[in-house]
Amino acid sequence: MAALGQLTAGIAHEIKNPLNFVNNFAELSGELLPELKETTAPAVAALGEDERAAVDEVVEMLRGNLDKIAEHGKRADGIVKSMLEHSRGVSGERRVVDLNALIEEALNLAYHGARAQDASFNITLERDFDRGLAPVELVPQEMTRVLLNLFGNGFYATAKRHCDGAGTGFRPTLKVVTRELGDAVEVRVRDNGTGIAPEVRDKLFQPFVTTKPTGEGTGLGLSISYDIVTQQHGGTIEVESREGEFTEFTIRLPRLHQSR
Repeated sequence: MAALGQLTAGIAHEIKNPLNFVNNFAELSGELLPELKETTAPAVAALGEDERAAVDEVVEMLRGNLDKIAEHGKRADGIVKSMLEHSRGVSGERRVVDLNALIEEALNLAYHGARAQDASFNITLERDFDRGLAPVELVPQEMTRVLLNLFGNGFYATAKRHCDGAGTGFRPTLKVVTRELGDAVEVRVRDNGTGIAPEVRDKLFQPFVTTKPTGEGTGLGLSISYDIVTQQHGGTIEVESREGEFTEFTIRLPRLHQSR
């Protein structure tokens, strides 16, 4: 895993350098187009109507092409950043924490982050925390990453179902449950969003697999989360889903840590 992480990081860095040139020159070229149009305006005005229309069409095509290059360049940059994040390996220190408090903090962070991106976003947050849950030893920063990813995916799925016309009675909801299992603790995250198709669900934790449309997800969030839960904390993460109804992730973390 360490060797694979180093390889991934090396490839990502090699891609990032030329990608920076693509993004920077696309932006620069986009800024030069209006200057070119302004400078050549007198000469273009002297052309016939058909020639002027042809020049304007070419300029607009160039502008559209540059916009597309910039759009996909930014998407590629996001993928490279995720690859670098994926290759980081174990980070942070393990310490004993109040898991309920950690989840509450991540839930509030995810909600306010979603509201900052879209002021119209709204969702009902339900909590069923086991108040008898004893403190758990884990890496707080990494487990927060997992929770933020699951909450973000749940927010996205419920918002999409709402936008797709779920009906006036539909109420976007995300529920988080914690349970003390004695030798382990369990966290369930359930949303009533769009659900996941069976053919995708079977390979959901593989890198670059995403349920989101092209450009809206890198497909690395759940893969990173899987590594954090299983490799770093010796736990398990599973998913149940029914299309058009719900998705539920179940995380189990052992009390006695066993690295895999």
